Amino acid sequence: MQQHCDAEDLALLALGEPVDASCQEHVATCSECSAELAELRQVVNAGRASGGPDSLQTPPPRVWDAISDQLASEPVPLQPRQRPQRRWAGLVAAAAAGILIGGGAVAVITGQDTPETVVASAQLTPMPDGPDRGGSAEATLNRTDSGYTVTVKASGVAGPEGFYEVWLLDPENSGLIALGSIAAGEQQATFPVPDGVDLDAFNAVDVSDEPLDGDPTHSTVTVLRGTLET
Repeated sequence: MQQHCDAEDLALLALGEPVDASCQEHVATCSECSAELAELRQVVNAGRASGGPDSLQTPPPRVWDAISDQLASEPVPLQPRQRPQRRWAGLVAAAAAGILIGGGAVAVITGQDTPETVVASAQLTPMPDGPDRGGSAEATLNRTDSGYTVTVKASGVAGPEGFYEVWLLDPENSGLIALGSIAAGEQQATFPVPDGVDLDAFNAVDVSDEPLDGDPTHSTVTVLRGTLET
């Protein structure tokens, strides 16, 4: 049976921390672990874009009442999962945002959809000196009630050697902001834009092929790029 990476190691990789070389080598050849790592990287970017503990608010008493009622309820036995990796998603998000539950503050996450308006778009094309993976892609900059997001839609693009990372690019000053990863086989993904980003300067979208080495910086292998235009 194939030995997958531990959930702890995948979480560390998503945070850009070093792990055992055997795990890095395994992720490079395992589609399951690669997809899980890409999902965790998205959690990391969402957590870092959340603003950290300074953005948390003290919840109303009814939140604590609901938590107390839940803890006092009769436990329900659950079937063990083969790979209980999902519990690490919350821990990774908390670590990425620097969140500690305490001091009367807690982050409450809801599944409500946020209405969005497309304010700019870009056709993403291969760079002249970069690899040509075929297919096509489009990026949109969206305004929502909670801030801006970037959505990338791809069609027919060949798979990465490592994983695809989406960046906002400042072409004038070579500035880069990592937004998140596209999971293996995924054709569309939406990423939150961190608060305070100058979107007049960071007006291009870059998609890079990143090796599974835990290094959070740009690999310099740009697969697709385009300028956002209104």
